[in-house]
Amino acid sequence: MLSWGVPALLLATIVNQLPVISVFVPTEPVYVYLGTQLPQGGWTSLLACMLGAWIGAQGSFWLGRTAGARVLARMNAAPAAMARARALFERRGPPFVVLAQLIWPIATLCQVLAGAWGMRPRTYLVVSALGAVLAVLQYAAIGYASATGLAALGLQPKEPLLVLLGPYWLLIGLALLLLVGWALILRRARHALPLRIAHAALLALAMFGAINLGTLTGRAEAAGRIAPLPLELACRTLDETLIARTGETPLHAAQPVNLALVGYYAPDALLGGLGWLRNRTYAGDDLDPAEILRLTYRGLPPASSLLIEGVATDLAWQEQRGAVPRTQLRLWPVAVPSGVPPLYLGSVGRIDAVTLRLAGRIPLPVLAYDLFPFTDSARNSQAEAITRAVPGASWQLLGPSTRPEEESQFETDGRIAVLRTPGAPSLTQICAETGPGPLGMVLPTEG
Repeated sequence: MLSWGVPALLLATIVNQLPVISVFVPTEPVYVYLGTQLPQGGWTSLLACMLGAWIGAQGSFWLGRTAGARVLARMNAAPAAMARARALFERRGPPFVVLAQLIWPIATLCQVLAGAWGMRPRTYLVVSALGAVLAVLQYAAIGYASATGLAALGLQPKEPLLVLLGPYWLLIGLALLLLVGWALILRRARHALPLRIAHAALLALAMFGAINLGTLTGRAEAAGRIAPLPLELACRTLDETLIARTGETPLHAAQPVNLALVGYYAPDALLGGLGWLRNRTYAGDDLDPAEILRLTYRGLPPASSLLIEGVATDLAWQEQRGAVPRTQLRLWPVAVPSGVPPLYLGSVGRIDAVTLRLAGRIPLPVLAYDLFPFTDSARNSQAEAITRAVPGASWQLLGPSTRPEEESQFETDGRIAVLRTPGAPSLTQICAETGPGPLGMVLPTEG
C-alpha cells in the first residue's frame, strides 16, 4: 500500500543507527508517518524499519568493539557523563542498552559503548533487537494515536492559529532551520544544551508534519464512496443549498455546491481548453508522501476528499499552477435516466492560504486550507468563462435565495449556477419531466 520503498527504508534506518552520520538521516518522522497508516495496513514498511534499526545497531556495536577508543574520541563525549554511564552499564548492562535505544540523542552512543565496554555479542544481538522494536514502535504509536484520535474526534479545522501565506517559503525556511541546526550541532562538539533543545524542537516539527501528512494520505474506504449522485439529490439543489463536506482528510471547511453542468459530454476537454489543470485526488488515488510533495512542488497539490451526502469525486481541477492561492473546481456526475443529457453537480471555491488550526474536543493542531469566504464571485466568474467557451450555451442562477442556516465558513447567496449547452433542457425541466427514480439510471461519460 505504501510506496516508500522497503529497500530505501531499510537503508535509511541502518544509517540512522550509525554514530555521527545518523544526524543527517533523522528517520523518527518516518516512523511517525508509518504509524498514521497502520489503520490501513503498512506493517511491512514498519517491520523493515525495525530490521534496519537492528542491523544498524550491530554496525555501531562492532565499531565500538573494534575501534572503541577512536570512535569515542571522535564523538567527544563528556568524561563525567561517561563515567556515570559506565557504572550503570556494569550494574545493568542489557536493560541499559534497551532503554538507551529509546532516547534518540544517546542511542548510537550507547551502541558504541556496548561494544567498547565488552558486552557479549550474543547478548547484544538479543537486547538490541528488543530495543530496535521498541524504539520504532514508540514513534509509530505517536502517529497511530494521532491519526485515530483525529478520526475519533471528528476533527474539523476551526480557529486559525497561524496563516502561512507562502507554503513554499515555509518549506524552504524549515529546511534552512534543519541545516543550521545540524551545522551548529556538528560545529559544537560538546553539544551544548541549547543546541540539543533546538535539535529536539526541529525534530518535533518534522514529526508534526509527518502526522499531518499521514492524516492527509489516509483514505479509509474513500474509493468505495466514488459513485454517481442520485438525480433526486441534484434536484434538491433547486430547493436547498447542498453542502460538500470534508472526508477523511480535514483539509478545509465545508463549501457549497454552487454549479451544475447540463449537456456537457466532455467537461475534462472543455476545462482543459480553458487552461484548467486536472488534479489528482486523495479519494481516487493511492498517494504516497513523495508523490504529494512532488505534485505540490509542481503547483498541482492533490485535491482533498470532498463529499456530497457521503459520495466523493475524482473529478477536480484548478485554474492555474500554484498551491496558494488557487481556484478549484470539483464535479460529481449525476445518474440520469436513459436519453437525458449528462448532468454534473459542482463546487467552485478559492483557496487563499494555508492555516495552522486547533480543532476537536481536545484541541489538536492541524494543517488546513483557508477558503475565501465569498464564494459567489468565483462561481459567477467561472460560469461566465465556461459558457463563453461553448457557442450558444447559457447559464442562470437557480435555487433558494437565502443563506444556509447551518454554521459554515463561507458566505453565499445559496444559489446554484446552472450551465447548459444549446438544446439541453434546464435542470428544472429534467427534475419536472423525468422525476427521480431508480429506472434507467446511467452514469454521464466524458466522451
